Amino acid sequence: MSDLMNTRNAGHDFRWQLLTTVSAWVLLVAVYGPIEAHADQDADRPTVWIELGGQLEQMGSSQEVFSPPFMASIAQKNLLSATNVQQPSTFSLGEEGKISFQPDDSDWVFSASILYGRSMLDRHRHQQTANAGVPVKVSLPTFPGKYLKYGTFYPSQHIKFADATAKQTESHAVLDFQVGKDIGIGVFGGHTSSVFSAGIRFAQFDSNANVSMHAEPDVQYPTKPITSVSELLAWNNAVIHFHDFAATADSQRSFRGLGPSVAWNGSMPFAGTSERGELAFDWGANAAILFGRQKAGGHHQTAAKTYNNTNWNNEVGGGVACGCVIRGHFGGGPNYTGGATAHHTNAAGFNRVRSVVVPNLGGFADLSARYSDVRVSLGYRADFFFGAIDGGIDAARMENRGFYGPFVNISVGFP
Repeated sequence: MSDLMNTRNAGHDFRWQLLTTVSAWVLLVAVYGPIEAHADQDADRPTVWIELGGQLEQMGSSQEVFSPPFMASIAQKNLLSATNVQQPSTFSLGEEGKISFQPDDSDWVFSASILYGRSMLDRHRHQQTANAGVPVKVSLPTFPGKYLKYGTFYPSQHIKFADATAKQTESHAVLDFQVGKDIGIGVFGGHTSSVFSAGIRFAQFDSNANVSMHAEPDVQYPTKPITSVSELLAWNNAVIHFHDFAATADSQRSFRGLGPSVAWNGSMPFAGTSERGELAFDWGANAAILFGRQKAGGHHQTAAKTYNNTNWNNEVGGGVACGCVIRGHFGGGPNYTGGATAHHTNAAGFNRVRSVVVPNLGGFADLSARYSDVRVSLGYRADFFFGAIDGGIDAARMENRGFYGPFVNISVGFP
């Protein structure tokens, strides 16, 4: 009985010692494993990283379209596409640079970065419709044996048309100064990192736009066939009726803002090593609150002239007489010299300055390839600033400004 109890106690003591030993090893690995991994990584980790890159940015922005009253007349005559020139530029080219510093034997990371983008747009569109021909069917003797059988008269000086030009420029810059701590080294093994940062973000946006429109959408004149000499001569006093519209607009918009920001950037290698070549998945998210000033200013003007006169001065029939079919301009063609019977001009301007609070959210994901102290990244990034721009004309209208698209970066590390 005593031997059986001793055997049970020995087994119990062995199990307890085994459990204690295993627990001690687990604790040692948990405590010293990350430190050794950190030390190994520090041995070959660059202290400074310099990063340069670019992004093809699709811009999420809009502003109120300048639409003078005569646009309804243009639409009725199917000339609207000629004046549809005010859409903002869809893409811009972004350039970026970043420098990061992480001291030896430290998890703290200090960084400064800048993103700058710009776009330019210059559009010109013109659309017109040919004048309807006026049939001429008159037997008009001019010389013995020669008669004008018939022809077609095309008034040419005034035709239905619309013409518009638009020029736009846009630029944006975002600066970040951040201090972060790497809390991911050793948790997942290898060179995995997870850096939480806080700092200051500054953003500025500028845009300028100019648009000019000119249209005569409703040129009207008699198109009844001319069948007698008296009707032919009457064309010299034919009634011409049309409106001549013109409009111009220019605007300048801007935002300047500064505020606190936070960010989380991570990187997880999934193949290879940094010495022989390593592939990694990187991600990041950022948020900021910007306090700043928003400006919008500009001027627009619309002019409308109404023409309803009879002074065509056609010089019909001059030097044209034959015994065959006549096509093209009959005689000297119309030469309208009458003045406008009515003229209206409207002009207005706007100038607004407001203090605003702009929330900002963004993020990115990419795949990177690293060999030694050189890393190349290819991914997609988006950054949105809510209510950053006053896109209105005569009244304020808050518009978001966003930049999103693919990017490529090259980073070089220095000891």
